[in-house]
Amino acid sequence: MKKLGRLLKFLIFGEREINVFQNLKRACEKTLCPLDIKIDSISIVFFLGRWLPFSIAIGITMGIIASLMDLIVIKINNYLSTNVIYLFIYPIFVSIITGYIIKNNREVAGPGIGFSILHLRSKRYLKFKSLFSKLIISILTLSGGFIAGREGPSFFLGIGIGEWVGKAYGFGKRFKNILALIGGGAFTGALLKAPLGSSIFAMELENMYDFDYRPFIPMIVASIVSYLTFSFFRGNHAFIVLSHKAIWTLDSIPYIIAMGFIVSMTIYLYTLFFHFFVQVSKMIPTQRRPIVGTFFAIPFMIALYYISHNIEILSAPVHMKILSDLAQINFPISVDFAIICFTIIATSLTLGFGIPGGLILPVLIIGAALGNIFGHIFPNQLVMFTLAGMGAALSAAAKTPLAAIVMITEMSHDDVVIPMTAAVITSYLTSFGYSLYLGQENIFRGSLKDFKPYKVNPKEKEE
Repeated sequence: MKKLGRLLKFLIFGEREINVFQNLKRACEKTLCPLDIKIDSISIVFFLGRWLPFSIAIGITMGIIASLMDLIVIKINNYLSTNVIYLFIYPIFVSIITGYIIKNNREVAGPGIGFSILHLRSKRYLKFKSLFSKLIISILTLSGGFIAGREGPSFFLGIGIGEWVGKAYGFGKRFKNILALIGGGAFTGALLKAPLGSSIFAMELENMYDFDYRPFIPMIVASIVSYLTFSFFRGNHAFIVLSHKAIWTLDSIPYIIAMGFIVSMTIYLYTLFFHFFVQVSKMIPTQRRPIVGTFFAIPFMIALYYISHNIEILSAPVHMKILSDLAQINFPISVDFAIICFTIIATSLTLGFGIPGGLILPVLIIGAALGNIFGHIFPNQLVMFTLAGMGAALSAAAKTPLAAIVMITEMSHDDVVIPMTAAVITSYLTSFGYSLYLGQENIFRGSLKDFKPYKVNPKEKEE
């Protein structure tokens, strides 16, 4: 054994005389002592005692409110869908109510996320009146007749509720933004049935090019609890329902990259249209904006319905079935182009003129329609192209590439991560310099001053 030990020592250290045990002891002292490694028990107790209970509480709260909101939206839509004419008359009714509400409460108008991003940089809390007003008009908008996403109202409501629940829970004002993000991610995760994607979406939105992980763990907990609560009351099913799994081949990758570039350019045009109409709407008194915009948008909605022969386009916010149809049915290319063009115009006239609702759904419809066009080249890969198109469109519009991949995967319960990543990276890189959301770092910079109530001049008072 001694000979074996000497041989092993010679093979390792050569002819050097080394005291192995003393050197190991010295190495441990030099490595461990300077680092002063210890368990931060105070932080662990603070998380388990404060953040974890808050995350669970906010998740249950958001899940219950989201369930109630979803139930009311579906009930109203079931009645409106009994006669298609209702879906063209109902928006006028909603626009009148919206105009009345936003006259003295401008911050509840429009998509909601743009204002929310700006609000996160301020020190004030959202008013209860604003939260209640946003809830009412958002329920009415999402019930039918408009192409409007759920994430705008849900993110706005979530950050407001998160702030106030956090304040009641005893958190100081220095945690306000983190509390708001947790609430926004949890509410959006429930309404979109995408807890992980919505959490990442919330963090990427706030810091478009500087990802901040601080709220990630409590937000994930809150989002999962919110999603489970929502699923308990409303059921667990995919928003994008697919009858078969997506397939893809290597020879389609160049087309996916080309589609990502075309998606980016299309979203760029959408961004220009949307912000142009937002500026145009400022010529009109605040109370009249939703009515005027909706009045001009209805003909495009009627044309979209008769061209596509699909009533689901008019009930898109309720169950998003139009996305499932685009993912599985080869629409004529002319219909795809009509869906893209009329969606851009109609949503710019409604959401841009103050109708509350998110921009994600219009963006997903545009991406799905472009994917449907490319699906004519590879008919057996239609599902893959439409899902990748949705991810690419969301990435280009909101500058949330990681959230786009995860969110579409969660919403469809299907895995096309590799081809979707190719489309997402392409659209993301070629869309630097513009963003669909007010408040992000882009050419359409805004401030909270943009949300001040409309000042009526003396001539308008006389009228």
